Amino acid sequence: MFTLREYQQEAVNRLLWGVNLEGGDLCVLPTGAGKSLVIAELATALNKPILILQPSREILEQNVEKIRAYAKDSDIGIYSASVGRKYISKYTFATIQSIYKKPEEFAHFGYVIIDEAHLVNPKNLDGMFTSFLREIGNPKVAGLTATPYRMDVTYEPNGWGGFIAHTTTKLINRMKYRFWHRILFNINLAELIQEGYLQPLRYFDKTVLEHEEIPTNVTRSDFDLGAYSGLLQEKEGVVLEAIFFAQEMGKHVLVFCSSVEQAERLQKLVEGAKVVTAKTSKKERIKIIKDFREGRIQTVFNVGVLTTGFDFPELDCIVLLRPTQSIGLYYQMLGRGVRVAPQKKGCAVIDITGTVRRLGRIETIKLVKQEKWELISETGSWHNFPLYDFEITGKVKRFQS
Repeated sequence: MFTLREYQQEAVNRLLWGVNLEGGDLCVLPTGAGKSLVIAELATALNKPILILQPSREILEQNVEKIRAYAKDSDIGIYSASVGRKYISKYTFATIQSIYKKPEEFAHFGYVIIDEAHLVNPKNLDGMFTSFLREIGNPKVAGLTATPYRMDVTYEPNGWGGFIAHTTTKLINRMKYRFWHRILFNINLAELIQEGYLQPLRYFDKTVLEHEEIPTNVTRSDFDLGAYSGLLQEKEGVVLEAIFFAQEMGKHVLVFCSSVEQAERLQKLVEGAKVVTAKTSKKERIKIIKDFREGRIQTVFNVGVLTTGFDFPELDCIVLLRPTQSIGLYYQMLGRGVRVAPQKKGCAVIDITGTVRRLGRIETIKLVKQEKWELISETGSWHNFPLYDFEITGKVKRFQS
């Protein structure tokens, strides 16, 4: 068994206190704070059948590794097509994609833990999580996440038969059709850095285009990443200079790109670099990540893959080539660099997109309890803050995320 840090034990104690309360409980722990240990301690302290849901094979394997120090192998079940195992036991770790169509096999679980709880969209009553939990009898749910907020779209009539849509950042415990009822525990990134459990980032502003200069997509609900990638191509020399600067700053450089075309084009211009995207084969992806970890590859360009759940403490340089107004996505990308590792002297962030300037350094992003929980950073207050407004005609979907 592990000896928990004080904040980890407090998180477990508060979740245990909430076991008999109605509604979903949230535990907010920054990236690198040890969610896997909290899950293992909580599950074994409850000592009853528990279903643990996570979004990916990588996170599942991290969580299973920790609980092996607490429970015998026969009590640990894994139900995941990506892992190649479908075994239900006392503590069953599953990927939601593998089980949501088989609720009858999991109806005996009265307590469910959801890792990366922000992926549950409370407004989508027919989503994988919400429909599955309803089908197994609405068990008690506890969720863990570093980013308890997500982009939300709401609508109001424009008086002309259409609608004005508003895209905002919403705390998930304050969204319509409440799924998460309370935040039982929260500790902010800055507190863990101050205690020495995590490391601060070093920021380098290499902005090429301000957010105001980046086109939005057709519905004006997000940036047009294809158009943005094209605009950056016109400034490729400056972008390459920033990447070469990043290679001087770090032994392991992770580049977050805005499109597959951009990643593949830049990879050809950077000696020894590799690309990881959704279309990269499983075998190739495993090899690239292994070589990246072991230093045989210095630079990896990735598109929407190596964010949530990518655990590489030695990562010492991040390049932002993907602009976003999503604080959750932004935090998850930069959060890859805050873990402590031997000989690591911190992680550099090379921002080409102006996102740090817009959203603030992630060390300043905090949940604070005022009259209600609020989300703030050094650049302002973000809960329910309008990010985009756009006008549409005709019918709209009932649930949006």
